[in-house]
Amino acid sequence: MSRRGQVVVIVAVVLMLGLLLLALAVDGGRLYLTRASLRRGAQAAADAGIGYVADEMVTLAVPHQTEAAGLPACLPDGDYGAEGGACTATPQAADIHHWLTDDDRATLVGPGVQATAQAVASSYAGLNGIQAGEAGVEILGLDYPHDHDPAAENLTFLVAVTRRVAILLAGLLDTDWVRLQVEASSDIPQR
Repeated sequence: MSRRGQVVVIVAVVLMLGLLLLALAVDGGRLYLTRASLRRGAQAAADAGIGYVADEMVTLAVPHQTEAAGLPACLPDGDYGAEGGACTATPQAADIHHWLTDDDRATLVGPGVQATAQAVASSYAGLNGIQAGEAGVEILGLDYPHDHDPAAENLTFLVAVTRRVAILLAGLLDTDWVRLQVEASSDIPQR
């Protein structure tokens, strides 16, 4: 047998293996970058949604603290007495949730705040490349308040996004697309 013929077979096999490894590297890189981009966009959306809720918390807490600031002494839990410290008209960021009443907490999870927080989150998702109308992209959920429990320590905003990504190895995997799904959440203290 001719050595020349053997080299052609070896080169053909090595070339096919090299192309397969190259396709795997390209597909793996594309999937990794797409997942990272989706994760960043979903996290930005969740942060924006919970940021809106935080603004609403401040709006609800300030009148209570302003009222308390007019009293001789007060405590953040609403127990006004001689042992309390001086209050300012603006609550400290870490103490805002202490100034909320149960009615305020009900307002924070009510339909008005929910709808606006979801709209803000959707807007930020769009600014970060997650457009629900775009081919292959689906916002599975803008869930606020996620798994809400009135006695829980935190309010949570959950964003779930999916995107279809075309792959080079479609013939080997018997599919043209891979579906990537990511979830991101942000929370803020309510108690």
